[in-house]
Amino acid sequence: MSKLLEFSKVEAGYGPLTVLHGVSLEIHAGERVCLIGRNGVGKSTTLKTIMGLTDRRSGTLSWDGADITRSGTVARSRMGIGYVPQTRDVFPSLSVEENLIAGLRSRPARDVDRAYRLFPRLHERRNNGGAELSGGEQQMLSVARTLLGRPRLLLLDEPLEGLAPIICEELMHAFDTLSREEGVAILFVEQKVQEALQFAQRAVVLDHGAVVHEGPTSELLADPGIVDRHIAVADAPA
Repeated sequence: MSKLLEFSKVEAGYGPLTVLHGVSLEIHAGERVCLIGRNGVGKSTTLKTIMGLTDRRSGTLSWDGADITRSGTVARSRMGIGYVPQTRDVFPSLSVEENLIAGLRSRPARDVDRAYRLFPRLHERRNNGGAELSGGEQQMLSVARTLLGRPRLLLLDEPLEGLAPIICEELMHAFDTLSREEGVAILFVEQKVQEALQFAQRAVVLDHGAVVHEGPTSELLADPGIVDRHIAVADAPA
């Protein structure tokens, strides 16, 4: 697999607060990587830093071999990095379809049909307003709208948080389809550690803003003690 993103010795945070302390990681094309750790260790900050949404102190980022350290958020999005935050940002006064059309930018309208194929539930609700959707349906809409930008790397910040099991299954099925059939790389933060490890190929564990373990998820599934040592208990919140 070719290297898509390289995040090298990055220190970053917000204002005077430094959250990441020399974090390095790589994401390859089509790869599934989960970022796990206790609350407040820098997982969400890592995703935001990849998107250029934090104050970077030092370190570099490269995309497809090109330095993007000084590139802005919009430029990174256009390069092929898609970001779905925890906030499930949808336009509450617009219908599902209008929300999706707003995410098309210059892409053809038929791309909306691709979103509906991936999330049939959204097609059923296409005339409903954003405010009328359940939390899970809003999450699907947020993901679908991001996908209209045709990202090569999808950053997901706790996509399953607070959702019903059936919605979680539908979302994970969609992520699996994106990875297997379209080669989209996925880097995600998730509270549900076991689900994350079963879906991802590789895990990166953060603690106090630094990488403390990195390796195949098969290692962590075979030896839960590794997760216990770094996250206290295997099912602790992310």
